[in-house]
Amino acid sequence: MKILLSLCTALITAVAGLLTAGVVTAAYVDWYNVSSFEGASGYMIIGLALVGGAVSLVVGLVVALAMAATGRPFFWWSTLATSGAILGFGAAVALVLYLLADFPPTIDGQELRLEVEIRLPAGQTVPPGESGVDSVFFLGSMVDHTQRASRYGTLKLDQARMENGRWIVPAEVLLFTSRGLRSIDARIGEKSIAGFIVPLPAHPGKADEQWSGWGPQPPPGSPSWPETESSYRFRVQRIPPPPPPETEEEYQARQDAAEQAVFDAIAPDAPISAWLPYTMSWQKEPLRVAAIQRITGRADFVGELGALMLDADMRQAEAALHFVGELPAPDHSLIPPVTAAGHDLIGRMKKVNATSEEQDPSYEGAADVMIRFSAWMSAVRALREKAGGDFVPQLQEMLHLSRVRTDSLAMQQEVRRVASYYLQAWAGVEPLPGDPPPK
Repeated sequence: MKILLSLCTALITAVAGLLTAGVVTAAYVDWYNVSSFEGASGYMIIGLALVGGAVSLVVGLVVALAMAATGRPFFWWSTLATSGAILGFGAAVALVLYLLADFPPTIDGQELRLEVEIRLPAGQTVPPGESGVDSVFFLGSMVDHTQRASRYGTLKLDQARMENGRWIVPAEVLLFTSRGLRSIDARIGEKSIAGFIVPLPAHPGKADEQWSGWGPQPPPGSPSWPETESSYRFRVQRIPPPPPPETEEEYQARQDAAEQAVFDAIAPDAPISAWLPYTMSWQKEPLRVAAIQRITGRADFVGELGALMLDADMRQAEAALHFVGELPAPDHSLIPPVTAAGHDLIGRMKKVNATSEEQDPSYEGAADVMIRFSAWMSAVRALREKAGGDFVPQLQEMLHLSRVRTDSLAMQQEVRRVASYYLQAWAGVEPLPGDPPPK
Protein backbone atom coordinates (compact mmCIF):
# COMPACT_ATOMS: atom_id res chain seq x y z
CA MET A 1 0.00 0.00 0.00
CA LYS A 2 2.83 2.37 0.87
CA ILE A 3 4.43 1.72 -2.52
CA LEU A 4 1.16 2.47 -4.31
CA LEU A 5 0.63 5.74 -2.39
CA SER A 6 4.23 6.74 -3.03
CA LEU A 7 3.73 6.18 -6.74
CA CYS A 8 0.58 8.34 -6.63
CA THR A 9 2.55 11.12 -4.93
CA ALA A 10 5.28 10.83 -7.55
CA LEU A 11 2.78 11.01 -10.41
CA ILE A 12 1.02 14.07 -8.98
CA THR A 13 4.38 15.75 -8.43
CA ALA A 14 5.42 14.85 -11.99
CA VAL A 15 2.30 16.49 -13.42
CA ALA A 16 2.95 19.60 -11.35
CA GLY A 17 6.58 19.68 -12.49
CA LEU A 18 5.66 19.14 -16.15
CA LEU A 19 3.11 21.96 -16.11
CA THR A 20 5.36 24.30 -14.13
CA ALA A 21 8.33 23.74 -16.41
CA GLY A 22 6.16 24.16 -19.49
CA VAL A 23 4.64 27.44 -18.26
CA VAL A 24 7.99 28.89 -17.17
CA THR A 25 9.64 27.89 -20.46
CA ALA A 26 6.77 29.41 -22.44
CA ALA A 27 7.25 32.65 -20.51
CA TYR A 28 10.98 32.53 -21.24
CA VAL A 29 10.30 32.02 -24.95
CA ASP A 30 8.00 35.04 -24.95
CA TRP A 31 10.10 37.36 -22.80
CA TYR A 32 13.42 36.57 -24.48
CA ASN A 33 12.10 36.38 -28.06
CA VAL A 34 13.26 32.81 -28.70
CA SER A 35 13.03 32.08 -32.41
CA SER A 36 10.16 29.93 -33.62
CA PHE A 37 12.03 29.06 -36.84
CA GLU A 38 11.32 25.43 -37.74
CA GLY A 39 9.46 25.03 -34.43
CA ALA A 40 12.52 25.72 -32.25
CA SER A 41 10.58 27.50 -29.50
CA GLY A 42 7.88 24.81 -29.43
CA TYR A 43 10.42 22.02 -29.18
CA MET A 44 12.12 23.89 -26.35
CA ILE A 45 8.86 24.19 -24.38
CA ILE A 46 7.99 20.52 -24.86
CA GLY A 47 11.52 19.30 -24.12
CA LEU A 48 11.96 21.26 -20.87
CA ALA A 49 8.44 20.40 -19.76
CA LEU A 50 9.28 16.71 -20.12
CA VAL A 51 12.55 17.20 -18.25
CA GLY A 52 10.70 19.00 -15.47
CA GLY A 53 8.15 16.22 -15.28
CA ALA A 54 10.84 13.51 -15.12
CA VAL A 55 12.84 15.29 -12.40
CA SER A 56 9.67 15.95 -10.38
CA LEU A 57 8.68 12.29 -10.68
CA VAL A 58 11.98 11.22 -9.08
CA VAL A 59 11.78 13.91 -6.39
CA GLY A 60 8.19 13.00 -5.52
CA LEU A 61 8.99 9.28 -5.28
CA VAL A 62 12.08 9.78 -3.10
CA VAL A 63 10.29 12.14 -0.70
CA ALA A 64 7.21 9.91 -0.48
CA LEU A 65 9.29 6.81 0.25
CA ALA A 66 11.34 8.66 2.87
CA MET A 67 8.20 9.90 4.65
CA ALA A 68 6.58 6.46 4.38
CA ALA A 69 9.53 4.98 6.24
CA THR A 70 8.64 7.04 9.33
CA GLY A 71 5.48 4.97 9.77
CA ARG A 72 3.22 8.00 9.99
CA PRO A 73 0.48 9.03 7.47
CA PHE A 74 2.42 10.53 4.64
CA PHE A 75 0.41 10.72 1.37
CA TRP A 76 -1.10 14.18 1.68
CA TRP A 77 1.92 15.67 3.43
CA SER A 78 4.39 14.35 0.88
CA THR A 79 2.17 15.31 -2.06
CA LEU A 80 1.66 18.88 -0.81
CA ALA A 81 5.33 19.26 0.11
CA THR A 82 6.75 18.08 -3.19
CA SER A 83 4.17 19.81 -5.41
CA GLY A 84 4.47 23.01 -3.39
CA ALA A 85 8.25 22.92 -3.63
CA ILE A 86 8.09 22.42 -7.39
CA LEU A 87 5.60 25.27 -7.85
CA GLY A 88 7.63 27.55 -5.55
CA PHE A 89 10.84 26.80 -7.41
CA GLY A 90 9.12 27.47 -10.73
CA ALA A 91 7.75 30.78 -9.43
CA ALA A 92 11.23 31.83 -8.24
CA VAL A 93 12.77 31.00 -11.63
CA ALA A 94 10.01 32.88 -13.43
CA LEU A 95 10.55 35.93 -11.19
CA VAL A 96 14.29 35.98 -11.91
CA LEU A 97 13.67 35.61 -15.64
CA TYR A 98 11.13 38.42 -15.52
CA LEU A 99 13.48 40.78 -13.68
CA LEU A 100 16.31 40.12 -16.15
CA ALA A 101 14.20 40.30 -19.32
CA ASP A 102 14.06 43.25 -21.70
CA PHE A 103 10.55 44.68 -21.87
CA PRO A 104 10.20 47.60 -24.28
CA PRO A 105 8.61 50.72 -22.81
CA THR A 106 5.36 51.96 -24.30
CA ILE A 107 3.19 55.04 -24.46
CA ASP A 108 -0.54 54.31 -24.52
CA GLY A 109 0.28 50.71 -25.32
CA GLN A 110 2.41 51.53 -28.38
CA GLU A 111 6.07 50.52 -28.60
CA LEU A 112 8.63 53.24 -29.23
CA ARG A 113 11.62 53.98 -31.42
CA LEU A 114 14.41 56.27 -30.34
CA GLU A 115 15.21 58.96 -32.91
CA VAL A 116 18.58 60.68 -32.62
CA GLU A 117 20.20 63.49 -34.59
CA ILE A 118 23.99 63.61 -34.43
CA ARG A 119 25.57 67.00 -35.11
CA LEU A 120 29.12 66.50 -36.38
CA PRO A 121 32.01 68.77 -35.35
CA ALA A 122 32.32 72.18 -36.98
CA GLY A 123 34.67 72.28 -39.90
CA GLN A 124 33.83 68.94 -41.47
CA THR A 125 33.37 69.69 -45.15
CA VAL A 126 32.70 66.27 -46.72
CA PRO A 127 29.12 64.97 -46.43
CA PRO A 128 29.17 61.67 -44.51
CA GLY A 129 27.16 59.87 -47.19
CA GLU A 130 29.91 60.38 -49.77
CA SER A 131 32.45 58.27 -47.96
CA GLY A 132 31.14 55.03 -49.51
CA VAL A 133 31.82 52.96 -46.37
CA ASP A 134 29.55 51.02 -44.04
CA SER A 135 27.78 52.85 -41.23
CA VAL A 136 26.70 51.49 -37.84
CA PHE A 137 24.31 52.78 -35.19
CA PHE A 138 23.21 50.89 -32.12
CA LEU A 139 21.53 51.39 -28.77
CA GLY A 140 22.98 49.75 -25.68
CA SER A 141 21.58 49.01 -22.22
CA MET A 142 24.17 49.57 -19.50
CA VAL A 143 24.05 48.29 -15.91
CA ASP A 144 26.91 48.93 -13.48
CA HIS A 145 29.01 50.50 -16.27
CA THR A 146 28.69 47.34 -18.37
CA GLN A 147 26.75 47.02 -21.58
CA ARG A 148 24.43 44.08 -21.03
CA ALA A 149 22.40 44.19 -24.26
CA SER A 150 22.19 46.15 -27.50
CA ARG A 151 20.15 46.53 -30.69
CA TYR A 152 21.28 47.74 -34.08
CA GLY A 153 19.45 50.63 -35.66
CA THR A 154 19.94 52.72 -38.79
CA LEU A 155 22.33 55.61 -39.41
CA LYS A 156 20.64 57.54 -42.21
CA LEU A 157 23.59 58.98 -44.12
CA ASP A 158 21.39 59.55 -47.15
CA GLN A 159 19.32 62.02 -45.10
CA ALA A 160 22.27 64.01 -43.73
CA ARG A 161 21.79 67.77 -43.99
CA MET A 162 23.87 70.89 -43.46
CA GLU A 163 22.72 73.44 -40.87
CA ASN A 164 24.75 76.45 -39.81
CA GLY A 165 27.92 74.98 -41.25
CA ARG A 166 27.60 71.61 -39.48
CA TRP A 167 26.44 68.25 -40.78
CA ILE A 168 23.50 66.64 -38.98
CA VAL A 169 22.98 62.90 -39.43
CA PRO A 170 19.67 61.31 -38.32
CA ALA A 171 19.46 57.82 -36.83
CA GLU A 172 16.79 55.63 -35.28
CA VAL A 173 16.55 52.36 -33.35
CA LEU A 174 13.89 50.32 -31.56
CA LEU A 175 13.69 51.21 -27.87
CA PHE A 176 13.90 47.58 -26.87
CA THR A 177 14.23 47.72 -23.07
CA SER A 178 13.44 49.71 -19.94
CA ARG A 179 16.50 48.38 -18.11
CA GLY A 180 19.69 50.27 -17.48
CA LEU A 181 21.14 53.46 -18.92
CA ARG A 182 20.75 54.03 -22.67
CA SER A 183 23.98 54.42 -24.64
CA ILE A 184 24.25 55.24 -28.33
CA ASP A 185 27.18 54.59 -30.62
CA ALA A 186 27.48 55.71 -34.25
CA ARG A 187 30.30 54.82 -36.62
CA ILE A 188 31.19 55.50 -40.24
CA GLY A 189 33.66 52.88 -41.32
CA GLU A 190 36.21 52.56 -38.54
CA LYS A 191 35.60 56.08 -37.23
CA SER A 192 33.27 56.76 -34.29
CA ILE A 193 31.23 59.92 -34.82
CA ALA A 194 29.21 59.72 -31.58
CA GLY A 195 29.18 57.80 -28.31
CA PHE A 196 26.95 59.11 -25.52
CA ILE A 197 24.77 58.14 -22.57
CA VAL A 198 21.26 59.38 -23.42
CA PRO A 199 19.36 60.70 -20.37
CA LEU A 200 16.09 59.03 -21.33
CA PRO A 201 13.79 57.80 -18.51
CA ALA A 202 13.21 54.09 -18.16
CA HIS A 203 9.58 54.70 -19.08
CA PRO A 204 9.35 57.72 -21.38
CA GLY A 205 6.25 59.87 -21.32
CA LYS A 206 4.49 62.08 -23.84
CA ALA A 207 6.91 64.94 -23.10
CA ASP A 208 9.75 62.79 -24.45
CA GLU A 209 8.08 62.75 -27.87
CA GLN A 210 9.48 66.25 -28.42
CA TRP A 211 13.11 66.92 -29.38
CA SER A 212 15.45 67.38 -26.46
CA GLY A 213 17.99 70.15 -26.39
CA TRP A 214 21.40 69.52 -27.92
CA GLY A 215 23.63 67.57 -25.59
CA PRO A 216 25.58 66.58 -23.75
CA GLN A 217 24.96 69.29 -21.17
CA PRO A 218 28.05 69.96 -18.98
CA PRO A 219 27.46 70.44 -15.22
CA PRO A 220 26.51 73.98 -14.06
CA GLY A 221 29.55 76.25 -14.00
CA SER A 222 31.45 74.16 -16.54
CA PRO A 223 32.34 75.42 -20.03
CA SER A 224 29.74 74.75 -22.74
CA TRP A 225 30.19 71.72 -24.99
CA PRO A 226 32.75 72.59 -27.68
CA GLU A 227 31.71 72.84 -31.36
CA THR A 228 34.77 70.78 -32.24
CA GLU A 229 33.01 67.72 -30.79
CA SER A 230 29.92 65.89 -31.93
CA SER A 231 26.66 66.58 -30.13
CA TYR A 232 23.22 65.02 -30.25
CA ARG A 233 19.54 65.43 -29.50
CA PHE A 234 16.84 62.80 -29.18
CA ARG A 235 13.15 62.03 -28.93
CA VAL A 236 10.94 58.96 -28.87
CA GLN A 237 8.24 58.25 -31.42
CA ARG A 238 5.44 55.74 -31.21
CA ILE A 239 5.48 52.79 -33.58
CA PRO A 240 2.02 52.54 -35.11
CA PRO A 241 0.46 49.10 -34.76
CA PRO A 242 0.10 47.16 -37.99
CA PRO A 243 -3.23 47.63 -39.71
CA PRO A 244 -5.82 44.96 -38.96
CA PRO A 245 -5.91 42.13 -41.47
CA GLU A 246 -8.30 42.53 -44.34
CA THR A 247 -11.70 40.95 -44.01
CA GLU A 248 -12.76 38.58 -46.74
CA GLU A 249 -15.10 41.28 -48.04
CA GLU A 250 -12.34 43.92 -48.11
CA TYR A 251 -9.93 41.56 -49.87
CA GLN A 252 -12.53 40.66 -52.47
CA ALA A 253 -13.41 44.31 -53.03
CA ARG A 254 -9.75 45.18 -53.58
CA GLN A 255 -9.33 42.27 -55.99
CA ASP A 256 -12.46 43.29 -57.89
CA ALA A 257 -11.27 46.88 -58.13
CA ALA A 258 -7.87 45.78 -59.44
CA GLU A 259 -9.43 43.51 -62.06
CA GLN A 260 -11.84 46.26 -63.10
CA ALA A 261 -8.95 48.72 -63.47
CA VAL A 262 -7.10 46.30 -65.78
CA PHE A 263 -10.26 45.76 -67.81
CA ASP A 264 -10.97 49.49 -68.09
CA ALA A 265 -7.43 50.10 -69.31
CA ILE A 266 -8.05 48.06 -72.48
CA ALA A 267 -8.25 50.50 -75.39
CA PRO A 268 -11.57 50.64 -77.27
CA ASP A 269 -9.81 49.78 -80.54
CA ALA A 270 -7.89 46.86 -79.02
CA PRO A 271 -8.20 43.53 -80.89
CA ILE A 272 -10.93 41.13 -79.84
CA SER A 273 -8.30 38.83 -78.36
CA ALA A 274 -7.77 41.33 -75.54
CA TRP A 275 -11.34 40.85 -74.31
CA LEU A 276 -11.83 37.15 -74.99
CA PRO A 277 -10.32 36.02 -71.64
CA TYR A 278 -13.06 37.97 -69.86
CA THR A 279 -15.88 36.10 -71.64
CA MET A 280 -15.32 32.73 -69.99
CA SER A 281 -18.11 31.35 -67.80
CA TRP A 282 -15.95 31.47 -64.69
CA GLN A 283 -15.37 35.21 -64.98
CA LYS A 284 -17.28 37.65 -62.80
CA GLU A 285 -20.59 38.42 -64.43
CA PRO A 286 -20.17 42.25 -64.76
CA LEU A 287 -16.82 41.82 -66.54
CA ARG A 288 -18.17 38.99 -68.66
CA VAL A 289 -21.22 40.94 -69.80
CA ALA A 290 -19.13 44.04 -70.54
CA ALA A 291 -16.56 42.03 -72.53
CA ILE A 292 -19.26 40.36 -74.63
CA GLN A 293 -20.83 43.75 -75.34
CA ARG A 294 -17.50 45.22 -76.40
CA ILE A 295 -16.82 42.33 -78.77
CA THR A 296 -20.27 42.07 -80.31
CA GLY A 297 -20.44 45.85 -80.63
CA ARG A 298 -17.58 45.86 -83.12
CA ALA A 299 -18.70 46.44 -86.75
CA ASP A 300 -16.82 43.39 -88.10
CA PHE A 301 -16.60 41.24 -85.01
CA VAL A 302 -17.72 38.12 -86.92
CA GLY A 303 -14.88 38.45 -89.42
CA GLU A 304 -12.30 39.21 -86.72
CA LEU A 305 -13.58 36.36 -84.57
CA GLY A 306 -13.52 33.99 -87.53
CA ALA A 307 -9.89 34.85 -88.22
CA LEU A 308 -9.02 34.02 -84.61
CA MET A 309 -10.74 30.62 -84.95
CA LEU A 310 -8.16 29.76 -87.60
CA ASP A 311 -5.20 31.26 -85.72
CA ALA A 312 -2.00 29.25 -85.62
CA ASP A 313 -1.99 29.75 -81.84
CA MET A 314 -4.37 27.07 -80.62
CA ARG A 315 -5.14 29.08 -77.47
CA GLN A 316 -6.40 32.01 -79.56
CA ALA A 317 -8.54 29.65 -81.64
CA GLU A 318 -9.79 27.94 -78.50
CA ALA A 319 -10.82 31.24 -76.90
CA ALA A 320 -12.62 32.43 -80.05
CA LEU A 321 -14.61 29.20 -80.40
CA HIS A 322 -15.44 29.04 -76.71
CA PHE A 323 -16.73 32.61 -76.99
CA VAL A 324 -19.38 31.45 -79.43
CA GLY A 325 -20.30 28.65 -77.05
CA GLU A 326 -20.67 31.11 -74.16
CA LEU A 327 -22.93 33.58 -76.02
CA PRO A 328 -26.46 33.66 -74.57
CA ALA A 329 -27.98 34.03 -78.04
CA PRO A 330 -25.46 33.38 -80.84
CA ASP A 331 -26.48 34.77 -84.23
CA HIS A 332 -26.69 32.59 -87.36
CA SER A 333 -23.99 34.85 -88.89
CA LEU A 334 -21.50 32.90 -86.77
CA ILE A 335 -22.27 29.62 -88.55
CA PRO A 336 -19.97 30.27 -91.58
CA PRO A 337 -16.83 31.05 -89.52
CA VAL A 338 -17.44 28.04 -87.25
CA THR A 339 -17.91 25.91 -90.37
CA ALA A 340 -14.61 27.25 -91.71
CA ALA A 341 -12.99 26.37 -88.38
CA GLY A 342 -14.36 22.84 -88.81
CA HIS A 343 -12.75 22.54 -92.25
CA ASP A 344 -9.47 23.81 -90.77
CA LEU A 345 -9.74 21.21 -88.00
CA ILE A 346 -10.33 18.43 -90.54
CA GLY A 347 -7.16 19.52 -92.38
CA ARG A 348 -5.20 19.39 -89.13
CA MET A 349 -6.52 15.90 -88.36
CA LYS A 350 -5.44 14.68 -91.79
CA LYS A 351 -1.98 16.12 -91.13
CA VAL A 352 -1.82 14.29 -87.79
CA ASN A 353 -2.82 11.02 -89.45
CA ALA A 354 -0.08 11.49 -92.05
CA THR A 355 2.54 12.07 -89.34
CA SER A 356 4.30 9.07 -87.87
CA GLU A 357 4.97 8.57 -84.19
CA GLU A 358 8.69 9.00 -84.87
CA GLN A 359 8.04 12.41 -86.49
CA ASP A 360 5.91 13.60 -83.55
CA PRO A 361 6.91 11.53 -80.49
CA SER A 362 5.22 13.94 -78.08
CA TYR A 363 1.89 13.88 -79.97
CA GLU A 364 1.84 17.67 -80.11
CA GLY A 365 -0.27 17.61 -83.28
CA ALA A 366 -2.90 15.42 -81.61
CA ALA A 367 -2.93 17.71 -78.56
CA ASP A 368 -3.53 20.72 -80.83
CA VAL A 369 -6.43 18.89 -82.52
CA MET A 370 -7.88 17.85 -79.15
CA ILE A 371 -7.95 21.43 -77.83
CA ARG A 372 -9.40 22.91 -81.01
CA PHE A 373 -12.01 20.12 -81.30
CA SER A 374 -13.23 20.61 -77.73
CA ALA A 375 -13.67 24.35 -78.33
CA TRP A 376 -15.26 23.74 -81.76
CA MET A 377 -17.82 21.41 -80.20
CA SER A 378 -18.69 24.10 -77.64
CA ALA A 379 -19.48 26.50 -80.51
CA VAL A 380 -21.30 23.82 -82.53
CA ARG A 381 -23.59 22.81 -79.66
CA ALA A 382 -24.58 26.43 -79.08
CA LEU A 383 -25.23 27.14 -82.78
CA ARG A 384 -27.26 23.93 -83.28
CA GLU A 385 -29.44 24.70 -80.28
CA LYS A 386 -29.87 28.46 -80.69
CA ALA A 387 -29.19 29.32 -84.35
CA GLY A 388 -30.19 26.22 -86.34
CA GLY A 389 -26.70 25.23 -87.44
CA ASP A 390 -26.07 21.75 -88.85
CA PHE A 391 -22.54 20.44 -88.52
CA VAL A 392 -23.26 16.72 -88.86
CA PRO A 393 -21.30 16.22 -92.15
CA GLN A 394 -18.18 17.80 -90.66
CA LEU A 395 -18.56 15.86 -87.41
CA GLN A 396 -18.97 12.62 -89.39
CA GLU A 397 -15.71 13.24 -91.27
CA MET A 398 -13.93 14.08 -88.01
CA LEU A 399 -15.13 10.81 -86.49
CA HIS A 400 -13.82 8.88 -89.48
CA LEU A 401 -10.41 10.62 -89.22
CA SER A 402 -10.20 10.12 -85.45
CA ARG A 403 -10.38 6.33 -85.87
CA VAL A 404 -7.04 6.26 -87.70
CA ARG A 405 -4.59 7.08 -84.89
CA THR A 406 -5.47 4.43 -82.33
CA ASP A 407 -2.11 5.06 -80.66
CA SER A 408 -3.18 8.56 -79.57
CA LEU A 409 -5.16 8.73 -76.36
CA ALA A 410 -6.15 12.32 -77.14
CA MET A 411 -7.62 11.36 -80.52
CA GLN A 412 -9.45 8.34 -79.11
CA GLN A 413 -10.83 9.69 -75.84
CA GLU A 414 -11.30 13.38 -76.59
CA VAL A 415 -12.24 13.35 -80.30
CA ARG A 416 -13.50 9.91 -81.32
CA ARG A 417 -15.51 9.32 -78.16
CA VAL A 418 -17.22 12.75 -78.29
CA ALA A 419 -17.84 12.70 -82.05
CA SER A 420 -19.34 9.20 -81.87
CA TYR A 421 -21.69 10.20 -79.06
CA TYR A 422 -23.03 13.35 -80.75
CA LEU A 423 -23.42 11.72 -84.17
CA GLN A 424 -25.65 9.12 -82.56
CA ALA A 425 -27.59 11.80 -80.66
CA TRP A 426 -27.97 14.21 -83.59
CA ALA A 427 -28.15 11.91 -86.62
CA GLY A 428 -28.80 8.42 -85.27
CA VAL A 429 -25.44 7.11 -86.52
CA GLU A 430 -24.62 4.01 -84.51
CA PRO A 431 -21.08 3.85 -83.02
CA LEU A 432 -18.66 1.21 -84.26
CA PRO A 433 -17.59 -1.50 -81.82
CA GLY A 434 -14.22 0.17 -81.30
CA ASP A 435 -15.62 3.62 -80.51
CA PRO A 436 -15.07 4.51 -76.83
CA PRO A 437 -18.33 4.65 -74.84
CA PRO A 438 -19.47 8.02 -73.45
CA LYS A 439 -18.28 8.85 -69.95
